[in-house]
Amino acid sequence: MLGCTLHRMIAMIALAKSIILFACFALTFGSAGDIMAQARPPQILYISRDYLKADAVAANRKLERRAEDLCRTLGFTHPYLTIESVSGPAEMWYLNGFDSQAEVENLTQQYQQNTNLLAALNDITQQKVALKRQDSTEEFAHYRSDLSHGDPWIIGRGPFLVIVFFEGEPPLNGTVFEMKDGRKMLVRTAKSSSDAHVLASSAGSTTRVFRSFFYFRPLAM
Repeated sequence: MLGCTLHRMIAMIALAKSIILFACFALTFGSAGDIMAQARPPQILYISRDYLKADAVAANRKLERRAEDLCRTLGFTHPYLTIESVSGPAEMWYLNGFDSQAEVENLTQQYQQNTNLLAALNDITQQKVALKRQDSTEEFAHYRSDLSHGDPWIIGRGPFLVIVFFEGEPPLNGTVFEMKDGRKMLVRTAKSSSDAHVLASSAGSTTRVFRSFFYFRPLAM
């Protein structure tokens, strides 16, 4: 969730100045498919993943809505996209995009100074522990324009996302990011669940379908 993501990002940057770290966030009122966040894919993508128990999805959604409200009322200033799995085990992902490392560091400084928000999100983080079947993970990725084809994925666009981890050549047209360990992730939007599943079936067994849960944007944006 957002609280977990926020704390992990701060800790990682504080502990690892010797390596390049990435993160990003998104925010809005309604469906993620209704609003366009930026004109191009992020150069840096941070992916935080919560692995939920099958019976914990509704409770997790409630906590995420609470976190969204806290961000809005306590002055969170950067957008983030939350998506939830439609196929496979229950998961919720938090996708944050940045154009530069300087933007990451600036946002981290803002987090550290917003002690009221950090305390409130930490409380939600503790409530989420019982909802998970395993610990959350995070991935850092660079945009690979040379491997990306077709319409670019813009954070905040698309009611459904097809996401596939792959090696070698991309199995579909889409927007590609490369992880620190060399794995690659392709993201492609779909207009409906059925369209997403058709694309997923052609891309291999490592493909997942997600729906946009919400896209968070500060009121001033």
